Amino acid sequence: MNEGNRRRTPSDTTMHHVKITTPSRLHFSLLDLNGALGRVDGGFGLAIAEPNFQIIAERATSIDIATSVYRDRAIAVLQRFQKVYPFPGIKLTFESEIPMHCGFGSGTQLALGIVQSVNVLYQLELGVQELAQAVGRGGTSGIGVAAFHTGGFIVDGGHRFPEEKAAFLPSSAVGDIQPPPILIRYPFPELPLLIVMPNCSRIYGDTEVELFRTLCPQPEWVAQKLSHILLLQVLPALIENDMSNFGKALNNIQTFGWKRVEIDAQGSELQLTLDYLQDTDAFGAGVSSWGPAICVIAEDIDGLKQETDAFLKTLPKGGTCFITQANNLGASVVSG
Repeated sequence: MNEGNRRRTPSDTTMHHVKITTPSRLHFSLLDLNGALGRVDGGFGLAIAEPNFQIIAERATSIDIATSVYRDRAIAVLQRFQKVYPFPGIKLTFESEIPMHCGFGSGTQLALGIVQSVNVLYQLELGVQELAQAVGRGGTSGIGVAAFHTGGFIVDGGHRFPEEKAAFLPSSAVGDIQPPPILIRYPFPELPLLIVMPNCSRIYGDTEVELFRTLCPQPEWVAQKLSHILLLQVLPALIENDMSNFGKALNNIQTFGWKRVEIDAQGSELQLTLDYLQDTDAFGAGVSSWGPAICVIAEDIDGLKQETDAFLKTLPKGGTCFITQANNLGASVVSG
């Protein structure tokens, strides 16, 4: 989160409430689940404006959460943070929420949004990396933490293996590991993005952990191929604003390695939707993390949205789609 996103008021030293608006993150791919070079994980992704958490936080003498979907998780985050950085209490009201287990990184954005509100209200003066480590985020990917901090297109460098991280596991299962270094942060073009969400499985918890345990390490060639695509296709396309080649890279990434594991775990609806989108005039489409969210880049987003709405109605369980854009600033803080 940039300081430019934080607008102080004259009463900042005695503030009693704050509003935090987080981005979501799209995670296009992990880079290395082999570890032959002494690092694991790594990855690249993008912060987007919607969906988001909008959290109103007020000072209080106890923990008071005014939400139904995220109440238990919010309390757990605050209690964990309170053990490390004691504070009297807080009242949280959620004006908008990121859907859970859909590929938007809701866990990291929720945790950081909540503890950033405590950080600001009680003037703890902690950095985003310190906040992330205190609540156990960034143990696999650094994209969500960096999306909250700065927004934009992000590449992270993974963790030292096995000294820093000794197992192939998601953040929720590895304990207190510092978020990985950010290698590249670059602003993404201000163009509309279509997010498509077929109604299918949700991969998380024990199911996610078991997939990591049984299907890792991945072959070394997977990391080599992904790194090649990132360095000589994704990044040049981004810097040259060449969305056609950026989309081609996304399409390619869906066909091998860990991304195939993520897609196959969801069942046929996700693959059918991906096939449909890649057969349209879109430049490309890529599943975020375990999905089911798919990011689509196209020239005529409005027309594609109408066509995709009709397609989703043909699926047994249906689905939804909406238009958003990149967030190049990170989370915003308005205090008073």
